[in-house]
Amino acid sequence: MKNIFLFITIAFLFAGCCKLKKLDCHKYDGIHKFIYEPIVISEDCNCIVAGKVKYLENCETVALIHYGDGSCDNIATKIICEYGECYNEDGAPIAAIDFVVDCNGNTITEGPVNSNELNQLFDPNLGPQP
Repeated sequence: MKNIFLFITIAFLFAGCCKLKKLDCHKYDGIHKFIYEPIVISEDCNCIVAGKVKYLENCETVALIHYGDGSCDNIATKIICEYGECYNEDGAPIAAIDFVVDCNGNTITEGPVNSNELNQLFDPNLGPQP
């Protein structure tokens, strides 16, 4: 009897967690950005020098932005993803370009992506600016 009760409890929790995850995932319209490594602005150069941002659309990652390793070089890397996948089986980015970050001391906020930022995100010569 204990085993049946334990099995039902685990099954109920698993099903509840899956439903909750789906609801959370689909509550956003459009493309949203999420900071998944803290954004660091250097006092030396007034520029974002580290941090990572993920852009999601319909629960799939469409792009990643890596702002660097702490160097004041104002270079970031944009990785464009396909069908939610950003890296191939060897761990290399599917499509990546480096771009220049406008060192204005602005930080990045999570949330909806406006049309100007969206254009910069998908422009092959640019990247989104803080």
